Amino acid sequence: MKKTLKGFVLGVIITTLLMSTAFGAQVKKTIDVIYNSVNLTVNGKKVEADNILYDGTTYVPLRTIAEMLGKEVGWDQDTYTASINDKKEIENTKEETGKNEYVVRDNTGKALYSFKINKITTMGERNEYSDLKPEQVLLIDYTYKNIDSPKEVYLSEIYFKVIDSKGKIGYSYPNSPTNYPQRIPVGASCDAQMIFGIDNKSDEITLNFYENMFKEVTKSFIIPIE
Repeated sequence: MKKTLKGFVLGVIITTLLMSTAFGAQVKKTIDVIYNSVNLTVNGKKVEADNILYDGTTYVPLRTIAEMLGKEVGWDQDTYTASINDKKEIENTKEETGKNEYVVRDNTGKALYSFKINKITTMGERNEYSDLKPEQVLLIDYTYKNIDSPKEVYLSEIYFKVIDSKGKIGYSYPNSPTNYPQRIPVGASCDAQMIFGIDNKSDEITLNFYENMFKEVTKSFIIPIE
């Protein structure tokens, strides 16, 4: 039975209007479709998913079919890109990641770069020219590697936040590290250090990593101080 799906059409119109600012002039179009006219199976298993038939083509939700095939669907709001990834492959790669280590990926699941926090120690040295008076100065040793990022990777302290044992945010402290971060091409790695001051003496700290410093925390670590 042929139906005019007013709700679907309204959704198409609204979506078109919203997307017009990014993709050009506004376009309004009313279409007639046949709703749930096709029975769907994946590897012999019936799929419970709404579908529509329009102009000889059946349309099915991407996520439903992808998940039935053991895939993982991703969405990049910034570029309006949907991606289908091999879930098993991504999970296996994650299992290879060790303690205090993280792999940064693009929206297709491809590994771009990784980093590992090697150790955190307390520094006795103080900068006599600084107005900052931390209770404890932390030296954080870390290593990062450019796995397959087309852009050179530069991972510095601006992508991290330190939180002490009482929940207070730490701050960059102007001591001199031995190893500075550098821009590295594909296949290269860099041993670097960053220095933070905290106002409450702590035996362990929370270290938050921000892949994008203007967005939410990407990965959080709880690390003891040696």
